[in-house]
Amino acid sequence: MDIDHLRTFDRIVRDGSFTKAAARLSVTQATVSMRIRALEEGLGGPLFERGRKVRLTERGATFLPYARRVLTTMLEGVDAIRAAERGRIAIGTLRSLVSPLVSPVMVSFLAEYPLVEVVLREGNHGSVAERVHDRGVDLAIMGWPNLDPLLDELFPLAIFREKVVLTASAGVAERLPADAGLDDVFAVVPHYLLLGWWQVFPDTVMQIGLRARAVSRMPGGPGLALIRAGLAVGYMPRTWIEDDLAAGRLVALSPADGPQVSRDSALVAARGGVADAPLKLELARRLTARARTLGILERADPLLTTGLKDE
Repeated sequence: MDIDHLRTFDRIVRDGSFTKAAARLSVTQATVSMRIRALEEGLGGPLFERGRKVRLTERGATFLPYARRVLTTMLEGVDAIRAAERGRIAIGTLRSLVSPLVSPVMVSFLAEYPLVEVVLREGNHGSVAERVHDRGVDLAIMGWPNLDPLLDELFPLAIFREKVVLTASAGVAERLPADAGLDDVFAVVPHYLLLGWWQVFPDTVMQIGLRARAVSRMPGGPGLALIRAGLAVGYMPRTWIEDDLAAGRLVALSPADGPQVSRDSALVAARGGVADAPLKLELARRLTARARTLGILERADPLLTTGLKDE
């Protein structure tokens, strides 16, 4: 039994598939099967029920928490060694907050601490939450409130609240009357985009789709391209499109019958607290300061705001 066997076992449980686990681990399916056979031989019996769907046996379910405990301890040990050698910090963040919030902080942080190794991972809420669960990051910016039952002991260091605005191109906005309602908007541009900024779409955002002539779901990048081209409208976090709004390429619409929408996210410590971790505390303070500068800081732990200067 070795660490690759345990990592492979955990990955199969998460993905529910030997094939997917092999792809995630960048090894062949034969290697995955060999590792699991070796692990099962060492533990005296099968860990999975093989079939169209892979399921844990009772033996596998019993062993799983212990395997994950070993993996967690190993990760913490590796990180401790790296931190002792030269300083290292890992952060996971929602992709839409990289440019407005995280990138400027990385510039100032590494300007002051040029030898610190930083690992930055971006993604949607699900991928960030998975890294928090795996203890793969020190700090994370993820959707809030936390709806993941596996992260029930997670507490926020800071809460960010962004306005999410119905967005159109300048050309579309020019064709709308001053007191435009949603029906006026969809008469000019019939396509409405559902963009996954939230863990769960707000009911008000979903209901607007009933009034549009066409509704599509897609990531923010392609959605933004369609909106810029005047082919669609959709709700965008204001912080993400601030440059386009300032330049007049995009317009935040305020239909008389449209809802006021916001998105909450949280800065959390994925491994322990921040009080006794100077690098983690400093980065958390800078992220909080930047959020305040952007006008999205809803509240924060006093530890992060005492003597805080804007970032």
